[in-house]
Amino acid sequence: MLFKKSFLIISILFMTFVPVIAQENDSTGADSPWTFSLTTDFAYYPKSDYIAGGNHFAPLTGPYSGIEGRTTVNATYTIDTPLGNHWLVSSANLALTGSFELSPVSIKPGFDISFTPLPFLVFSAGAQAGTGWNLIGLQGMAAFDGVAEKTYTDYTPFATWYLKWYAQGTFQFDTGAIWAGDWTHVQILYNYQFYYEGLSSAKAQDVWMWQCTGNKTNGYSNYQNLILAYAMPLVLSRAGVLCEWEGHYKDSDFSNPAYKGSFKEISISPMCQLSFGEKDVLTVLLGFSSRRSFAETHTESAEETALTYSGREWFFKRFALSWTHSF
Repeated sequence: MLFKKSFLIISILFMTFVPVIAQENDSTGADSPWTFSLTTDFAYYPKSDYIAGGNHFAPLTGPYSGIEGRTTVNATYTIDTPLGNHWLVSSANLALTGSFELSPVSIKPGFDISFTPLPFLVFSAGAQAGTGWNLIGLQGMAAFDGVAEKTYTDYTPFATWYLKWYAQGTFQFDTGAIWAGDWTHVQILYNYQFYYEGLSSAKAQDVWMWQCTGNKTNGYSNYQNLILAYAMPLVLSRAGVLCEWEGHYKDSDFSNPAYKGSFKEISISPMCQLSFGEKDVLTVLLGFSSRRSFAETHTESAEETALTYSGREWFFKRFALSWTHSF
């Protein structure tokens, strides 16, 4: 499947966790409050056929299932908001970020506001709105026609809108803050995001597709990730592992109770980051993930919302690249 939403979230969070944007100097020599970056994401998905029944691993069965690609422009304005003279609170700041995402089948502008009261805590909230279209059979935004048909019908672009709003908290820590040195940086980040996602033309329990990923419904969900990494003063600047959990809060967001709508997908991804100077960073991910397994045999994901959940199926999900250039 194409255009996995989680990959964009991973990229943004990791780049936030390990900032590499060099601040521009103004004519007075002071740091500018503005930072700008361009992020290009690419991922390749091999094929892993579904296996019915219980908890198991699904091996690779083909070289190709899909690819994804998108480019996102970000502009951030940072406002210093010191809460006192102590070093823990003297660098508190408020960051306002506007973004614009473009993929072959969609556009999605967004806005985010983040408050960092302490170096290791970040609270943020934001919203996104987008629309999609069909490009040579790739469906950016579509309504499910039913399990019998196993097809999706395109919504009209700019008449229907993808909507998302979220609030999240992030804990981040670097042991280099305690033990100074080039080789003392063990880094940890944990993020919890509460969000609502939906299409403006969809009703409760309607199934729809966004950016070529189907089996979605309007509703409240959560996304969590945990990053453990080691930073080095080399071109290979970071190496570690990313763990993710994501899913709806309620089974009732889907019409079939046996589908287990609140199932949480889990992903475990070894990762590394290559730094080319101060302005260019390439992040590489190898993603192992899990999805629902079902009591019934099936071949297409479009059948799944009518099936009976029976366990967790692990598989190799993707090879992903994310390149960020700062200005």
